[in-house]
Amino acid sequence: MADPAMETGLHLGVYPPEGRIRVAAPLRVDDEVVRLAVITKLPWIKRQQTRFRAQERQSPREYTYRETRYYLGKRYLLNVVEGAGPSRVEVCNKIRIDLYVPAGSDAVKREQVMLKWYRKELKALIPPLINVWQETLGVTVDDWGVKKMKTRWAVATLRPDGSG
Repeated sequence: MADPAMETGLHLGVYPPEGRIRVAAPLRVDDEVVRLAVITKLPWIKRQQTRFRAQERQSPREYTYRETRYYLGKRYLLNVVEGAGPSRVEVCNKIRIDLYVPAGSDAVKREQVMLKWYRKELKALIPPLINVWQETLGVTVDDWGVKKMKTRWAVATLRPDGSG
C-alpha cells in the first residue's frame, strides 16, 4: 500500500554524518500532513541515524606528511617540518598547512601543537562575531570560552528572562 503522505510530493531525507533530517514538501501540502508524515517515519529515521552514528567517520589522525586537515571549512594538506625552534603552525597557501615540531615528535605531540593552534585561532575569530551577533540579536554575551568536546559543537545557556 502506498504511503498517502509521500503521494503528496513530500520528500524526507536523513543525511550523514550526524543524521540531519530534511523534509521538502510542496507549499500546497498542509503543515499537519507534513508533521504526521514525519511522525509515521520516525522508526525509519531513528534506524538511519543509528546507522550513521555506527559508521566510523574518520581514520585515526597521525599528523603525518600530506594528511588532510581542515581549517575554516577548507581542506589542507599537512606538511610536517621537524627541526629546532618553537613549535608552531602556519597556513602557507590555499592547499598547505605547515606544522613545525621538534625532531622526533610523536603523533601526540603533533596533535597537541595543532589543537593549541586551532584553539588560539578560534579565540581570535570569536570576538568580532560576538560583536556582530550581540547587536543583531539584541543580547549581551557576558562570558564565553572554548572547550574541547567530542560530540556537541556549541552550547548556549539562556537566562530565564531570555536575555542570553
